[in-house]
Amino acid sequence: MAMFKGLYIHIPFCSQKCPYCDFFSVTSREIDSETYFRALLEEIKIYSNFYSFSLQTVYFGGGTPSLILPHLYESFFNELGKLLDLSSLKEVTIEVNPESYTVEDFKQLREIGFTRVSVGVQSFLDENLGKLGRNHTSQHSLKILENAHKGGFENISVDLIWGLPGQTEEQLRKEFETLKQTPAVHLSAYLLTVYDETPFALLLKEGKLDLPSQERIEALYETLLEETEKLNFKRYEISNFSKREKFKSRHNLLYWKMEPFLGIGAGAWSFDGTKRWANIKNIKLYGEKLLKEKIPPVGDVINLTEKDFKKEAIILGLRTTEGIPLDWVKGRLPEEIIREFFVQKGEKIAFNKRGFLVSNTLLSMLV
Repeated sequence: MAMFKGLYIHIPFCSQKCPYCDFFSVTSREIDSETYFRALLEEIKIYSNFYSFSLQTVYFGGGTPSLILPHLYESFFNELGKLLDLSSLKEVTIEVNPESYTVEDFKQLREIGFTRVSVGVQSFLDENLGKLGRNHTSQHSLKILENAHKGGFENISVDLIWGLPGQTEEQLRKEFETLKQTPAVHLSAYLLTVYDETPFALLLKEGKLDLPSQERIEALYETLLEETEKLNFKRYEISNFSKREKFKSRHNLLYWKMEPFLGIGAGAWSFDGTKRWANIKNIKLYGEKLLKEKIPPVGDVINLTEKDFKKEAIILGLRTTEGIPLDWVKGRLPEEIIREFFVQKGEKIAFNKRGFLVSNTLLSMLV
């Protein structure tokens, strides 16, 4: 029986839907926050009856977890502590949007037990925020980062999106000039990806979204690596950089290392070592399944064969700079490809700088 090391909690509420986002979220409240949180606790209660837990991390993602006032998180953790042993917790993360919490809010979150804040900045340039359909400004971002620091948080992460329509290397450098002024110690820098069934996908189909060429992406990528190095951000995963070992995202490392985790909330995914399953993407039905029927609100289930597990372990392991066992790659790729795009570290192998840039192509050759 799997032992869950991580707990992911999906808070799907949003004030608006961003045109690039494909995470499950809703802008209407079909059930209120208090009812949703009661359903979350009921879901944990059900799983605690037939799974064991040794929780190292808890992660509140969204959606927009910062739409929830701190007092609701306080009551949630009070009840969670009655269901699970929280003595091994090393990291408790909350995602926040720039137009949300005050210094006092962050102080309350620290007192509740949160240790890490991830701020969805996306860009420090107002022009680019407009392209991304965001409501906040760069000043909102600077203010909330200051608030988090004043509120007692040391482990502060920033999300940035690069590869935007019309983005230049100079613009990307300006992002880092601003980032340098903040207390952020961790950076997640994501290449803009257009997902199916998003407004950006429709714009792309209609020829109204001018994405950068591959040549432009390569130039921006080089700039990104130069700027992260200048600010002492060390890469440890394809899109993640940390100033120190202790600021790495412990929770996300569980994903990349194929460790069992439980995901609760509407639309959340879980993994117990042999299968993955997703909850239904309907908040009202999610609440009814748990609070009335007392059954898990499971939608899709994927049972992993040994081959599936190995394939996922390769894909997720190669996202990290730690890499995977050398013998998982040897014989599966031409030697010239390995020499050009990989670096060997003892008995392990990982992508080099060029490999990360073309990782999707290399992974399709591997698996």
